[in-house]
Amino acid sequence: MVGVGLDGNVARLESLENNVGLDQSIESNNCDDAQVNDESVKKGGDEPCQIAKKPRLDKNSLTPNQTVVHHHQSSNACTMECVNSIMEEMTSKLMPLVGEVPAKDAIAMIMKWENLREKQDTKDALLTPPPKGTEDESKYYVFPLIEDKQVRKSIHELIKSDLFKSFAVADTIDRCVRMWHILFETQMPNYGKFIKDERYMKQRSKSSWPENRPNYLRFVLYKENIDTATAAKDIAKVLRLLPKNNNKHKGGPGPGSGGLGYAGMKDKRACTTQFCTLYRKTAEEVMILNRGHQKTSRPQGGGNSKQGGIAMIRVGHFSYVDKDIRLGQLKGNRFDIVLRNVCTVESKGHDLSREERLSAITATLRNAAECFKETGFINYFGMQRFGKFLDTHLVGIAILKGDYEKACELIMRVKDGETERTVATREKWANRFHGVDVSDEQALKDAEMKCAKVVIREIGRFMNCETSIVSSLSRNPRDYKRAFGSISKNMRSMFLHAYQSYVWNRAASYRIDDGGSKEVRVGDLVMTEDKGPLEGGNGTSGLKGKRVKEITLEDVNSGNYKITDVVLPMVGTRIILPTDNTCHFYGEILAKDNLTIKDFEKIGDRELAVGGDYRKLICKPSDVDIEIKLYKDPLQPLFKTDLMNVHNASLDCVDVAPDTVGDSDLEANLVGLVIGFTLPPSAYATIALREFMRRPTSAQYQSELQLEGDCEANVIQK
Repeated sequence: MVGVGLDGNVARLESLENNVGLDQSIESNNCDDAQVNDESVKKGGDEPCQIAKKPRLDKNSLTPNQTVVHHHQSSNACTMECVNSIMEEMTSKLMPLVGEVPAKDAIAMIMKWENLREKQDTKDALLTPPPKGTEDESKYYVFPLIEDKQVRKSIHELIKSDLFKSFAVADTIDRCVRMWHILFETQMPNYGKFIKDERYMKQRSKSSWPENRPNYLRFVLYKENIDTATAAKDIAKVLRLLPKNNNKHKGGPGPGSGGLGYAGMKDKRACTTQFCTLYRKTAEEVMILNRGHQKTSRPQGGGNSKQGGIAMIRVGHFSYVDKDIRLGQLKGNRFDIVLRNVCTVESKGHDLSREERLSAITATLRNAAECFKETGFINYFGMQRFGKFLDTHLVGIAILKGDYEKACELIMRVKDGETERTVATREKWANRFHGVDVSDEQALKDAEMKCAKVVIREIGRFMNCETSIVSSLSRNPRDYKRAFGSISKNMRSMFLHAYQSYVWNRAASYRIDDGGSKEVRVGDLVMTEDKGPLEGGNGTSGLKGKRVKEITLEDVNSGNYKITDVVLPMVGTRIILPTDNTCHFYGEILAKDNLTIKDFEKIGDRELAVGGDYRKLICKPSDVDIEIKLYKDPLQPLFKTDLMNVHNASLDCVDVAPDTVGDSDLEANLVGLVIGFTLPPSAYATIALREFMRRPTSAQYQSELQLEGDCEANVIQK
């Protein structure tokens, strides 16, 4: 999955090296000052985009048709890969100065706190450290006495270097250097004594950044088996970035990202690239994220392997620009999706020769791709919009009703498919009032506070909403509105957007069932103006710059509008509803949830506004192409990612051209497909893929398919 910037540039990782130099004078290269044309988005430069994406899974199904495909899912990822590599390098740098044993012991102390910080990462603080005077000896490591002042100076300079400064600080006591974990910097005896006043520090900051260099570093972020939000938090941790509300510059990126600017979220089950920005960071500082990449078992990446998916982050293609990247500043996304062990109805005959079987599959796939390109698909929101447990829209309903206790309960409740430890933690929370007199409010508060202080230590790293809620209730028990408000603004908005998406999906199905998918009809809405961010609009994240009109009988007879022009509103306080039967259906959906449009005006959270938006009913992909592959190993890569290209990794598969079916490798019996296409922002590749395959992409269905033999054999037997 590849992000396409507003300037038409495609985010490609071409090197892991510093391409801007150390002291080079950098010219401004604005990331949003260029005019975009359709061809630049389709092609993204001279070369096609080459990033393989494993589609995410949803819970829907379609009527079986011709094409049946299978993809291999990645396993759980290790997010500490970068930190571990850095620790190894830190040890090697320390050893010549302090000796092998002290170096390893000191880094072990750092790693202990890093592991704890990894488990207890929240939006409010990376860790709640022991206060000053408690467990002090565990917060630092004292190196053996060093008489040579020059050696002590060298140790201090090393700990101040880019390699160490994200993790450690140092002081000297009785000619012994102490290395502290960075969490305890403010607890050091001399903390603050040598820091100049704020005015001086601001002047120093301004003078230390070259005048002719733009304020933002733009780079390509390449990642595998890790989602954008988690990657942003890991980057913030390694680079010691501050969240937006702590940044002094105006107009930084979104909260929770540690100052990292990006235009959109990319999936976890994918190899993705996207442009990101950081305020006044140099390429040398950010390249610490690439440290140790050659020491991994598979430095070239590639998504999955026989050992399962491994999370990795790489950065490259640096430039300095005048403006940061923000959510919604995206022209589109390029997808190249790998499908394995492809079978079709026509290819399942037992009396077919190998050449006949391959010819049948090839013909079906090419016809399906052409139909997919010409017809498009209903522009549903993908199931990932509704969270892993498909319940985020239910939280949105509770918020609209002002029932914050219910909203917190839905987030904290026991959920299917979680680990035993997580289930036990959730059950402990659900039973926090067991045996307590429900008429005694103070007793309820005491019980909730006591339970919260226990549960906060057991919540998993990725349970950010749960951590925020429990942390707030540990201080202000039974105040559920405050607890919900402690969740980051982006996440709180997500729950409301999920309900808007749920209503939109239902309305889209009704419109297609009631009016068909071929023609416009009287009462439909079409967009007459849709300004992007470059023209002063909101793009896909709001109503600014958008205008719609109602289709009249004259419009229908003139043929000026097509079904691909029709939009449906995302329900809110500022939208216009269509005047056909779909209008009444919106009201029916809301009524079933005991809501009206007026409830969107009464949200008790001042930071959340639900004005609404408009979304195309039909989405047509552009730049559709397919490559048919023959291969032997069920798990081998079938597509070269950018990182594989950087490492000159090869593919052990055979391309099947239309006129060379009979000349293919006789030992390669498995058929794979790489389908590529470009979608506009906010369109879901999982929905597009479901239309192309005419098969469900649900986890249950996909788990029943086989990587070899008849891919649907297990499904058919049921």
